[in-house]
Amino acid sequence: MRFPETAKSSTSLAFSLGLIGAIVASGWYYVVLPFQKHPQRPVFSNDLRAAPAPTSPIAAIKVQPIPQPTVKAKPKANDAKYQGKVNASIGLVFRADPNQSAKNVGGADFNTKVAVIKETPDREWVYVRNENTKEEGWVRIGNITKE
Repeated sequence: MRFPETAKSSTSLAFSLGLIGAIVASGWYYVVLPFQKHPQRPVFSNDLRAAPAPTSPIAAIKVQPIPQPTVKAKPKANDAKYQGKVNASIGLVFRADPNQSAKNVGGADFNTKVAVIKETPDREWVYVRNENTKEEGWVRIGNITKE
């Protein structure tokens, strides 16, 4: 007599599992999958005027010319009066002119080797070249230790 009861409960269990599987599958296809697709990018009216669509991928590639640096008449590498090291613990800022309000044109870290190229007549400022980066500019003479 137990066989019909067991069969009845197994049938109801299989039906219940099938119903639950059908609900999960339909939920997956109608709820989860639509949110996994990325929407199309919106197109605004001012986008079309700014950049028209290219006819081919190669036409979209535009090569910008590389700007050539302007070459200033710089002193030669071997015209240094003497070598020195930066003794300012925070490093140095190179200036375009020998005054404190001049534009920054480079710099050097502490203990960096520099070549002193020229000095102002009052010997307050010196024109130096950073030996590592080849940047040049004016610094106060007290920030350089002669080697």
